[in-house]
Amino acid sequence: MPRADRQRGILTTDDRDYLTGRKNLQPDSERNTRKRIRDRTRNGVYDFEYLTAELESRDVTQLVTDADEPNDELFDAAEDVIAFVFRMCAHAPDTGQSTDDRFRELLRNGIEKGLDERHEVLDFNLDLQYGLPREQRERLLRKVREGEDLTLPELREALENEYFDDSYRFRPLDNDGLPKNVDPKDVLSHDDL
Repeated sequence: MPRADRQRGILTTDDRDYLTGRKNLQPDSERNTRKRIRDRTRNGVYDFEYLTAELESRDVTQLVTDADEPNDELFDAAEDVIAFVFRMCAHAPDTGQSTDDRFRELLRNGIEKGLDERHEVLDFNLDLQYGLPREQRERLLRKVREGEDLTLPELREALENEYFDDSYRFRPLDNDGLPKNVDPKDVLSHDDL
């Protein structure tokens, strides 16, 4: 992480000290500081349009290079940019679009804007799944127990993480909805006994 006392970016050194709890403010000053941080952040995000469209390629190359190597510190900070964009999506007012869909759309459109004019996004697929692993495992196992369909990403996750043991058997279904080559008596559950 870059030093907190570096030159001003969107935040001043005092703003960073306030956000990290190293500086306490009176209630009126705190309210003004929070508003100033929100305003600068909004304006800083708006400035990325200019950086994307107008900053020369040689400047971008110098920005991402440190002694002829990738500037790892800058790329680590870029992860925080993506994290903040995801938080913005999660806190946006509900318009019927989920956080995942909004984030996926922003990523796709952002990638498209970042390509040079000769290129276009030919395919974009982001399998975004997050949450507590134990809860995800239980959710997938519950879906299987209740006979619900799994999406391909869910099935891939379950198989890659070995959520299923040898007691789970998957067979193609016949037209009647029962597994092929299975006697209907063999599919009775313990609830039917």
